[in-house]
This record gives sequence, structure tokens and C-alpha cells, in this order.
Amino acid sequence: MTHPPAFLPELRWTAATLPGTSLALVAVYSPEDDAVRASGVAVPEGAEPPAAAIGRLLLELMGRLEELAPETAAREMDPRPVEPRTGLDQTVADALAAYAAGDVDALDGLAVVQPGTAFRQASWEALRSITPGSPVTYGELATRAGAPKAVRAAGGACAANLAAVVVPCHRVVPASGGVGSYLYGSAAKAALLAHEAAHAPA
Repeated sequence: MTHPPAFLPELRWTAATLPGTSLALVAVYSPEDDAVRASGVAVPEGAEPPAAAIGRLLLELMGRLEELAPETAAREMDPRPVEPRTGLDQTVADALAAYAAGDVDALDGLAVVQPGTAFRQASWEALRSITPGSPVTYGELATRAGAPKAVRAAGGACAANLAAVVVPCHRVVPASGGVGSYLYGSAAKAALLAHEAAHAPA
């Protein structure tokens, strides 16, 4: 395994509960630049407590990083969560907490670093341009990414997205209706869409 330079700090992580649900939004980031490296939705299984679901998701995210970005995964992760704290600059933690509290544009300013082809990078950038509360179809995403006929590839970019929620692939829905599939389950996707619809700027 490739090891990063010794001076790079451990990755950090933070989480915020989506109000009215048992879901937790989780982000793993590099503290030297506050860039999100992986993120997702912790979904409890059965009677599993939220903390256990978060722990399971963190393992899954690190596993995906080991596969897709081994130099990032080699940095390991500080086991302690970062919490929003008044008077301190906790950029990622503050943004995640603000999003959960109803500021659905709060994640827009976060930096994201994830490996991918030029089309996937264009698709992920296009995802971040989708207005909260106004989901688009996969065809519309392909058009925004500069390749209107690449609808299947646009779907592949959503499936490969390592920074879910921060890069909002949940804002893409099938043209046939419904919320469609999602790595963290259709119920989680529906909850995110409902949260954004309820708090979208007028």
C-alpha cells in the first residue's frame, strides 16, 4: 500500500442527524484543507442504535477510499468526531449541522476531492449546481454535464459518487417518476428530498 507523506494529519469525521429521522449524515475530510473525501448517510438496521450505524458507515467509506483513493485511505482516521463549536472554525462540521438544521445550501461551499474520469468530474460538478428542492432527471444531468446523450454514464457517475449528500446525487430522479435507487436506500433518498423541499429558499 502507498503511504502518504508523514506530515499529513489523520482524516477527521463529523456527523449530523437529519431531523425527524433516524438517519445521520456523515462526512470524512482532510483537516489541512477541509476537503470532503467521502460522505454518506448512516441508516440504522432494525433496532441498531444510530452510533452503530455511523460506525458501520465509516468502515464502508474507508473501504471505498481504500479501493478508489488508496493514498487518502492510508492516512487512517482520527476516531474522535468533530462537533460544531461556537466561536471555533469547524468548517465541515458547521456546514453539515447547518444543512441538517434547514440551511440546505450550507454544503455548497465545501471543497470535495474524489478521483474520477473527466465526465464523472463534470457530472459531479453538475450535481452541485442542482437547486435544493428542484430535482432533475438523469437526462437533465447528462445535459448539464455537457453530454446530453450520455444518460447511462450520468447514472454511473451518481452510482460512483464517493461524497453523497455533499455532492447531491440524491437530487437526480427517474424520468418515469418516483425517487429511484440510491446507495443508502430509497427511503433515505426520499427523506433528503423531503428535507430540501421543506427548506428550499422561496
